Amino acid sequence: MPRTAALTLATTLLLASLPSPAQTAAVAPAPTGESACAFGAFVAETDPAGLNVRAGPGTGHKVLGSLPPVRHSQDESPIRAMVEVEVVAGDNGWFKIQGARDNDALIEGPQRPMFKGSGWVSGRKLTVKSQAAAGRQRPDAAAPVVIGGPDGAGFDSDSFVEHARLLGCKGQWVLVEYGPWSGETGEPSALQIAPAARAGVEKGRMRAWVNRICAIQETSCDGV
Repeated sequence: MPRTAALTLATTLLLASLPSPAQTAAVAPAPTGESACAFGAFVAETDPAGLNVRAGPGTGHKVLGSLPPVRHSQDESPIRAMVEVEVVAGDNGWFKIQGARDNDALIEGPQRPMFKGSGWVSGRKLTVKSQAAAGRQRPDAAAPVVIGGPDGAGFDSDSFVEHARLLGCKGQWVLVEYGPWSGETGEPSALQIAPAARAGVEKGRMRAWVNRICAIQETSCDGV
């Protein structure tokens, strides 16, 4: 093979082995400013004092009330129950919620006292279930996949729900950061994670946009 042809072939093989720009660019950030959203989420607060609900998106705004923390039953197989909320907007990692309630199927007795109106809470204390087969680089069904697997990513499993926090939203799409997982459990197996999911993210974490949000807490979302 002539030297020029050999060099051309070697260059072609090298370029083919490199990640594409779509694979290495970071996952798209949340929209700037307040954006309208529509999905159900769960309150993942563990502080006994509960989660503050504020008049605006940030800690500088007045506290309007609070939402109870995660509750665990005293059964042999404890049941985790989280307050359920409707998310109607997002702004810089904060989310406007309404309709807070306990799930009667998980909580015995009367509903716990909680703020029932409309207000803002930190996305660090919210989590979601998603029936999406893959997490994407942008809030678009045609965007590159950054988190996936041969049988789907399983974003509605306890492993994902317990290690999630919300960063932003757009319509029915949610930007979620997952992790870090403990050394005992490790990341969910069989995941295919593109470099974009980890770009600019703390070690042990990954980000993706997911849709098909399922607000059913007490059982599997299969078929929803």
